[in-house]
Amino acid sequence: MSAYHTPVMLNEALDSLNLAPGKQVVDATLGGGGHARQIAQRIAPGGTLIGLDQDPEALREAGSVLATVGSTVTVRLRQTNFEQIAEAVRAEDREVVEGVLFDLGVSSHQLDTAERGFAIRYTGPLDMRMNPESGGETAAELLNRLPEAEIARILFEYGEEARARRIASEIVRRRSSKPIATTEDLVDAIRATMPLRTRPGEIHPATKTFQAVRIAVNRELEVLESALRSAVDVLAPGGRMVVISYHSLEDRIVKTTLALLSGKREGSDLPDIAPPPPALLRVLTKKPLVPTDTEIRQNPRARSAKMRVAERLPATNR
Repeated sequence: MSAYHTPVMLNEALDSLNLAPGKQVVDATLGGGGHARQIAQRIAPGGTLIGLDQDPEALREAGSVLATVGSTVTVRLRQTNFEQIAEAVRAEDREVVEGVLFDLGVSSHQLDTAERGFAIRYTGPLDMRMNPESGGETAAELLNRLPEAEIARILFEYGEEARARRIASEIVRRRSSKPIATTEDLVDAIRATMPLRTRPGEIHPATKTFQAVRIAVNRELEVLESALRSAVDVLAPGGRMVVISYHSLEDRIVKTTLALLSGKREGSDLPDIAPPPPALLRVLTKKPLVPTDTEIRQNPRARSAKMRVAERLPATNR
C-alpha cells in the first residue's frame, strides 16, 4: 500500500469495474495512484488508463507509482477536475471508455500534510484547496468573507452540524478582532461553542465543520452530479462506473443521479403523464457495498465508505 494514500475497497472496485486486458479506463480521482496501479496491471497488455486529479502533488505521486507498471499499458495523466472527464477522454482521441472510477473525498496525504489545512490535529494555514495552485479562494478567505448566515448554512447543509449557527456566530465574533488564519484558529472557535467534555467515542467536535468548509471551498457537491452525467456520456455499452463516497450528501447525490440515469422518476405524489426518462444505466448495487470489518480495522478512514456500481446499457435498451 502507498504511504501517500491507502486505497479504500480496492478489491471490490477492481472486481466491479470488470477489468480485462485491452480495456480503456478512467480513474477520475487519481490520488496517489493506489487504485490506478492495480487497474493498469489488470488491463495490460494493450489497455489505456487515463488518470485525472486536480492536485499537482497527487499527480506527481501517481506518476511515480505508475512508472512501474511497464510498457504494455498506456498511461495518460491530466491535471483537471473530474467535472471535465468527457473533455479529458476526448483529448486522448477517444469517444468512449469501458470503465470509470470515482473515489471521492480527500486522500490520507492531504489529511496528514499540515500545510494543506485539511487536518484538525495539525496546525497549519487554513487552505483546504484540492488544487493549491488554482488561485481560488482558501478556507480562511471564505470564512473571513462570508456573512454569518451563509457560514451557518454551509455548516448545516454540508456538514450536518447541529451547532451551525452557534459556530458561525463565534467565527464572526473572533474574526472581528483577528482573522481566522490557521486550522488551530478554527478548532479553537469551534471548541468555544461546545461542552467542555465530549463523550467517549464521539468524533472530534470540529470534524463536521472542517468537512463542510472543505466541500464549500472545492465545490465538491456542486460538480458531482454533472461529473457523473459526463462520465456516462463517455461510457461504452457494457462499461462500468464505480463510485465510492464517504459522506451522506455525496452518497445521496450518487444514488439519486444513478437512479435517474437508469430511467426512474423522482418521487412525487402527483400523477405524471410524461414518458419516463430514457434508461442509460443499469444500477448493479441495490444497496451500497461497504468495507469489511477487517478493512476498517486496518484503515479506520474507510469506515464511512459506500460503493455504488452501474453499467451502461446497449443503445437498443435506451
